[in-house]
Amino acid sequence: MNYRIEKVLAFVFLLLVLLLTWYLFLIDDFVIKSEARITGVFASLAMGFGIFQFWLNELNTDRRKLYDMRYESYKEFVFQIERISESMHIEMTGDEVGSIHNLLSRLMNHLDRINSTVAMSSDFLFPELHLNEETKSMVSIVGNILAKTNEFRLKVEKANREGKDIARDFMHSHERMHWHNEIRDLLNELHTNKHDFYRLLRSYL
Repeated sequence: MNYRIEKVLAFVFLLLVLLLTWYLFLIDDFVIKSEARITGVFASLAMGFGIFQFWLNELNTDRRKLYDMRYESYKEFVFQIERISESMHIEMTGDEVGSIHNLLSRLMNHLDRINSTVAMSSDFLFPELHLNEETKSMVSIVGNILAKTNEFRLKVEKANREGKDIARDFMHSHERMHWHNEIRDLLNELHTNKHDFYRLLRSYL
C-alpha cells in the first residue's frame, strides 16, 4: 500500500480513538464513577497512542528499507552505464581495438545486467520503470552500441579471412573509422539520455 495512504489511515485511526474515548467516557454513561472514567480515558488514550506510534514506526522502517534497496539499485544502474562509457572511450582512444571479443563480452554483460535490473525492479522498487521513455531510450542506445560493435567485429573477421596484408590493413582502418564515428554519436546520445534516466530513478527515492 502507498506510504501516504497508510500514514493517513494511521492518523484516521488515532482520530477515531480520540472520538471514541471522548464519547464513551465523557458523553455516554458507559462508565459512571469519576475515578473509573479517568482511568478509562487514560487507558484508552495510552492504548490508542501506543498502537499509533507502533504503526508509524513500522511505516517509517519499511520506507527506510525501501529507500535503501532503491538506492542500491540506482547505484548499480549508474555503475553499469558508466562502465559502458568507460570501456568504449578506452577502446576508441587507442590505435587498435585490443580485443573486440572481450569488448563485446563486457558490453553484453553490462546490457544483460541493465535489462535484468530493469525487469526485477519494475514491479516493486521502481514501479513501471520499463514503461518509461527514459528507460526505453537508455536500453535502446546501449543495444545499438552492442550491435554496431558486433557489426565491426564481423567485418574485421571477414577482412582477416579474405584480404591480403595490405588490403586487410586498409579494411581494418576503414571499418575502424566507420565504427568510431558511429559509436561516438551513440556515446553522445548516451551521455545526454543517461542523465534523464538517472533523474527518473531519483524521482523514486
